[in-house]
Amino acid sequence: MLFMLSINIPVYLLCFKKLVPEFYQKARYGEYVRYTASLFVISSLIRILVEPEIFSAFKSTDGKYLFMVYLMQTIIILVPSVQGISKYKLIAERELSALSLRKKEADMELLKSKINPHFLFNTLNNIYSHSYATDGSSADLIKQLSLLMQYTTYEIEKKTIPIERELQMIAALSKLYQLKSNRKLNMVINFETSELTAIVEIPPTIYLTLFENAIKYSAMGRDENAQITASLLFKKAEVEFNLFNTISEKKITDDASNYRGTGLKVLKMILDGEYGEKYEMKTEQNDNTYSSKLIIHI
Repeated sequence: MLFMLSINIPVYLLCFKKLVPEFYQKARYGEYVRYTASLFVISSLIRILVEPEIFSAFKSTDGKYLFMVYLMQTIIILVPSVQGISKYKLIAERELSALSLRKKEADMELLKSKINPHFLFNTLNNIYSHSYATDGSSADLIKQLSLLMQYTTYEIEKKTIPIERELQMIAALSKLYQLKSNRKLNMVINFETSELTAIVEIPPTIYLTLFENAIKYSAMGRDENAQITASLLFKKAEVEFNLFNTISEKKITDDASNYRGTGLKVLKMILDGEYGEKYEMKTEQNDNTYSSKLIIHI
């Protein structure tokens, strides 16, 4: 019994603490099955080869003995596997329930913050039509604002949107800052032209949140040295979004304190819920610069 326990306790712990969290929870089912099957074969062989040599009461050719070994090793592997999977599903259900609750709360806050957005959106379009013939710059400003209003009214509540729409919103926001400034701002936007931007979809505000943070911390429009560089490119089975911005001492202002962006913590929560292990978020901050790279595997 002690000999059997010395083999099966490590097998049990290996299944429960290593194989289930390392492979099953990360959806690597093929590797999980392969390793558990290997563990079953190895532990069974050790018992069949060693026990008859040590204990004369057992014979490796005895059918009843072989059946008991296989049954015992199957139970030893199945029990921790079922326990680990059940624990994983319970945790996942709790996290999903908490995420759903937070989403409902966020939706309620968004609903409270809307003051008849359809009316405002239609009014902006009407003002744009009237001002286009007399003042082109004002009309363009209204047009970009209208695009952002349309985005926040109709598309932000969708689960996913084409990358193309997200890039259009970044372009609209950057143009708004350019239009309201009396000088040319140092914003370089280089998005790769690809048909995939209209096909591949992402949760709304993913890229826009990073861009808004860059505007906030660079004090774009207030700091003459502010600089932002944004790029997007497709690499094999992944899409890479890069953002670089300076960090200004002027970022702590009334505008910044009233800033209502989603925030990086909520952004990470959205990415975890949508992609799990299929994304990489890298950030780097120096004394006066900040860069971020978001890679999504598609």
